[in-house]
Amino acid sequence: MVIVVAAIVGALLLAADPGRAATTVLVMTGDAAVGGERLDSISAPSASRDTATFLGGTSAVLATSGGVSTVVARTGDPLPAPLDGTFNQLSSRVVINDDGAIAFSATLNSRLVSEGLFLREREGLVPVTDGTALLDGALTDLNREGDLLYTTGRTAISLWSRSTRKAVRLVTRGDPAPGGGSFEFLGSRPVLNDSGVVAFVAIVRVPAGRRSNETTGVFTVDGSRRVSALLPAQPVTRTVSRAFLRRAVAINGAGAVAFTGVFGSVEGAFLFSPAGSLTPVARAGDLIGGERLAGFDPEYVGVDSSGRVAFEGIFAGGPRLVIAAGGSLAAVSGPLQDAHAFAPRLTDSGRIAWVRDGRVESYDGESAHPVVAPDATPVGPSVSVSSPSINDGGVVAFAAGQDGLYVRSRGTLARVVAIGDAVGGVTIATIDTQVVRGGTVAFFARSAAGDPLLAVGRGGRALVKVVAQGDPSPIGGTFDFREEFLDARAGHVFFVSSVTGGSAEEALFEADVGRHRVRALVKRGDAVRGHGRIASFGQVLATRKGPAFVAGFDDGTSGVFLWRRSGPVPVVTAGHPVQGTEGRSLVGVDAFVMHGDSLLLEGSLSGVDSPAGLFLWRAGRISKVFLDGEVVPGSGPVISLEPIALGRRRTLFLGSFSPLSDTGLGGLGIFERHGRSTQRLIGAGDTVLGATITDIERPAAADGSLIVAVELDPPAPARAALLRVGR
Repeated sequence: MVIVVAAIVGALLLAADPGRAATTVLVMTGDAAVGGERLDSISAPSASRDTATFLGGTSAVLATSGGVSTVVARTGDPLPAPLDGTFNQLSSRVVINDDGAIAFSATLNSRLVSEGLFLREREGLVPVTDGTALLDGALTDLNREGDLLYTTGRTAISLWSRSTRKAVRLVTRGDPAPGGGSFEFLGSRPVLNDSGVVAFVAIVRVPAGRRSNETTGVFTVDGSRRVSALLPAQPVTRTVSRAFLRRAVAINGAGAVAFTGVFGSVEGAFLFSPAGSLTPVARAGDLIGGERLAGFDPEYVGVDSSGRVAFEGIFAGGPRLVIAAGGSLAAVSGPLQDAHAFAPRLTDSGRIAWVRDGRVESYDGESAHPVVAPDATPVGPSVSVSSPSINDGGVVAFAAGQDGLYVRSRGTLARVVAIGDAVGGVTIATIDTQVVRGGTVAFFARSAAGDPLLAVGRGGRALVKVVAQGDPSPIGGTFDFREEFLDARAGHVFFVSSVTGGSAEEALFEADVGRHRVRALVKRGDAVRGHGRIASFGQVLATRKGPAFVAGFDDGTSGVFLWRRSGPVPVVTAGHPVQGTEGRSLVGVDAFVMHGDSLLLEGSLSGVDSPAGLFLWRAGRISKVFLDGEVVPGSGPVISLEPIALGRRRTLFLGSFSPLSDTGLGGLGIFERHGRSTQRLIGAGDTVLGATITDIERPAAADGSLIVAVELDPPAPARAALLRVGR
């Protein structure tokens, strides 16, 4: 798109004031990486020289039949006419009907609309509009007529008619409920049949004076907004009522409704017939295939046109699918540990779909088996799948997403690693702290079990695992990562880790990536002359002279130290007097940045109130830069200060501001202190790409400028962007 190209190469001034920093858009949502994937999110940047890394994602809606997957829509695809822009993040809720139509929702990169509902039919994609307005909400079901059911929070259920192209709000919070009282909250998983009847669960608020003024029930509502109660409202506690809202309910074409729960003294699976009868088709304690049914998982229930009811039964050996038909019960699957995201459906051909172990699985009327492996999708390998929906022909529609670590260098955008990739034999489930320094990228990641590992890539070569949770430590015992402080320089990674069973409980380590060697530099308990023994570690910063780090001591003080072969060398320590603070001294340091031999510190001062702020250490002297609560013109009081960068004549920091004027938008901002004046360079409420910035993250300093990720107030040509801020 022309707008994307212009955004990447263009420089946009935030204000007419020539003193304000120029801002260049480097990357924005909808942009494509060299692998073809387009971004739907941008966050957590790091930077070095002309290279920036950040966490990003991409998403798609897919359909699978016979083991072959096709793309319904993906991030970056153009929106159907008459809309302008591209799809951004595709929702996790997808629904398919028996004719193969697929409905989904998405956020959008568009100057006209911010999000909406869409329908993919044989003719192509159709925006779901009420007249000319694009509808949005949480999609829940789609019937054979093409009518679409959606919710607004837990306060409204609406139905869009395919034939009239109009939406009707069927039930709203506060509407009268059958039997008295009014609807308080509506379940998030209502279902729709081909006749336009909707089944849902709800909390009803009844007149005060009873033991409990909240009851729960199962209801139906039709196109004329006539509401009927299927399960009489039962008084419950607040905890039980909130859990009840997550229960599944199912409906067939004749209007028969299936659900699980407790009615009177019976815990069971129930079927409500159109004739008005409520019958338990299974009870807790029933014997099924030699195993006793212990209970019912509230996540899944289904009913087909003949009245067969399927549910997820709980047994001693694990949950299993059970089908009730003609008075008999049969377990039709093996144990389904960790199965979730069930489609609220039992098709006439007996099909059910869910997610387990990162794969879409289904029961086809005879057996349960995987539908598609994550590595077999057209979106790419190692995608995360969610919200499958299955029709009577066995076609499965589902959402797929893929997060990863991206690098932008010399105008090229590429993915370094994706969630689901394996590094050193460990499959990555999340990526946490990451840094880029020169040609070295280092990051902490976690496995599906939540165990951390430290990985490094150099010069575009394959990633290597440096160390992982449970690996042997050079000081004995095993690594037990609790904090994620790290930095890197020239193939050396410096990091802090706790140790289980070693000679010390925590240490600062150095990993020499080229030599595959890890050693401890400083340990908790080491003595520092004149300061006592180290009790904790904080931020680590790689410098030309070695790693600098924050260390805390038993007396509650802390300071910045530089590692030397002879041991830690104090740089800035507690007790130093701070100029411009009426005789107060530095008590502790939380974070710092360096420029040459000067440091910009985040710390606190002595005194009863222990004021916090930013302080400059230069040539052995410490002076005040900015204290929490000081006022910046146009931004008001600024608090929660974090040092970002230090130059010869200016300091940059992140802070939270609250404008004194009601017309300003508060939030995070990046501020520049020059001499005795302070101004905001960029922050919430400022404008870029013609849209308002709603949030920013901690920026990264590189080559005299800053790299910052921002979120934009939709509608906007992008939902997020990576900016270079500098003069």
